[in-house]
Amino acid sequence: MATRSMDGFGRYADPALVIMTSLAEGPKHGYAIIKDVQAMGGPKLGPGTLYGALERLEQRGLVEALPVEDRRR
Repeated sequence: MATRSMDGFGRYADPALVIMTSLAEGPKHGYAIIKDVQAMGGPKLGPGTLYGALERLEQRGLVEALPVEDRRR
């Protein structure tokens, strides 16, 4: 796995950008996205920021929520 970093952006990176970067590896639940962004050195994402950005990305057709039965615990 390639190491990703938000060098040059840090806490000022656009939440949608870092979320899409995290999801490039495959489907993830919210907590995994938050931890991945944190490991990249991206901005601190709270639940409101994360789920608001995910909703906007979904409305634009850039991400798709998994059906409830496909979600892992």
